[in-house]
Amino acid sequence: MSVITNYRKLSNAINKVCLTICVALLGAMVVVTFIQIICRVFFTALSWSEELARYFLIWASLLGAGCVYKSGSNIAVLFLQGLLPGKLKSFAKILVHILCGFFFALAIYHGFRYMGLMGTQKSAALHIPMRYMYLAVPLGCSIMEIHALDAILGEIFAKGEEKQ
Repeated sequence: MSVITNYRKLSNAINKVCLTICVALLGAMVVVTFIQIICRVFFTALSWSEELARYFLIWASLLGAGCVYKSGSNIAVLFLQGLLPGKLKSFAKILVHILCGFFFALAIYHGFRYMGLMGTQKSAALHIPMRYMYLAVPLGCSIMEIHALDAILGEIFAKGEEKQ
């Protein structure tokens, strides 16, 4: 059971790091947008601010999706699951997490493939390699994959404990 406990701790630590990064990215996005508005009104528009704010939003969205998945706050249709008895309800939860994990694995694979194909491009305003932007998809899905496995293990091995 210590492996499962350590995996849960790893998942929780990754979640805390992602939450911190998301808050920082969203704060930076607000600051960059505010500076852009001030410059547009009083001076001349910045050529890079819209692109940087967009990249911050992309990264915050994909890292934040992992946080939402971890907490179970994502949109779900629970009507049928609520009708199931205890053991079958647990099996349905595990099946859903397995299906999500399969989707995340596909997204990781194709995200890295796409990153390899298009990663040599440079962004228009900032001239940074686009592979750093495309990395958000496989990294965000990898985090969700970790949380999905944590949820599966928690559902299987949390017998008397309160399940998260």
